[in-house]
Amino acid sequence: MKPPANINAFSASSGMSPPQSSGSMSSKKPGVVYSTRGEFDIREHYVKLLSQDTSKSMPIAAIESLSALCDATQAGTIHELMSAIEDGAAALNASIPNAISLMAGCDLFKRFIIAHAHDDPKDFEAFKQRLQTNGHLFAQRAREAREKVAEVGMGAIHDGMTVFLHGHSRCIMGLLVKASERKTRFKVIVTETRPSLLGLRTAKELRAVGVPVAVVDDNAMGYALTKASIVIIGAEGVFGDGSVLNIMGSHQLALVAKSYNKPVYVASETHKFVDIFPLDQFNMPVEQNIIDFNPPQEIEGANEQVNQYFVDHVPRQLIRGFITEVGLLTPQQVSDKIVAMRFE
Repeated sequence: MKPPANINAFSASSGMSPPQSSGSMSSKKPGVVYSTRGEFDIREHYVKLLSQDTSKSMPIAAIESLSALCDATQAGTIHELMSAIEDGAAALNASIPNAISLMAGCDLFKRFIIAHAHDDPKDFEAFKQRLQTNGHLFAQRAREAREKVAEVGMGAIHDGMTVFLHGHSRCIMGLLVKASERKTRFKVIVTETRPSLLGLRTAKELRAVGVPVAVVDDNAMGYALTKASIVIIGAEGVFGDGSVLNIMGSHQLALVAKSYNKPVYVASETHKFVDIFPLDQFNMPVEQNIIDFNPPQEIEGANEQVNQYFVDHVPRQLIRGFITEVGLLTPQQVSDKIVAMRFE
């Protein structure tokens, strides 16, 4: 979309509002990118993308949101454009709880911009339009990546297997549905995954395609895991040391699986790889109030997960391998790939 010359017309056509007065700028709204040329609510755009397409992953929604910001901004140089993208990524990360997954998408898009920063485009508006187009291409490739993950992963599912799951993962659903379509006979045990109950969603979708599913309480995972052949978990993000961020409960599941010598695999697209090396559960760019010695008086039990689902860190030593669109990788190969991304 080519921006109009005057800012009022620009605001109406692109979604970027005119600049605010100094008084209103003092109370900035979270998730909004402000500049002397106007403002763009990147958080609202991001949330809208996810609500319109439930199959869309957080990194891809982040990429498309940054693409929309590129289209909306009146930047006239690469430097101004990069500044707007940095501001947009920062605004998104600050306004979305547990933003590791979308951080991966922001980093991927920024690397793309930097790689083309020396193209010296003669028509800068055409260059910005090309970025917008590439944002949609990223989304298309993400869907294709999920299909490739399914192709790679279904080879790990054999007749007579029982697969243990926790939560809900689009990648895992894709590979299990594809394995079912290929007439592989297997069963699934899935935890309820409280309080989100995402395990019930997993059970419903698998039963709809004829897969036998047993749903168990979360606190019965140690009991039920003895009957499983393999554990597969998804990922909110994959870290540079080959560890994983996933829904709460994934760490203890992996620990129990290790004690029973049950292999744990992670199904994830490579666009969820993020160049961060966390030390442990408490040294990640994630905020969650799980251990609270001074809760409100009206709360007797654990803190409620109202605006976000709590997440868990799974160390690499508990993971057998990663099922990705580029093949089956070891944690070390994942780590090497993430480090190599710095030089791409």
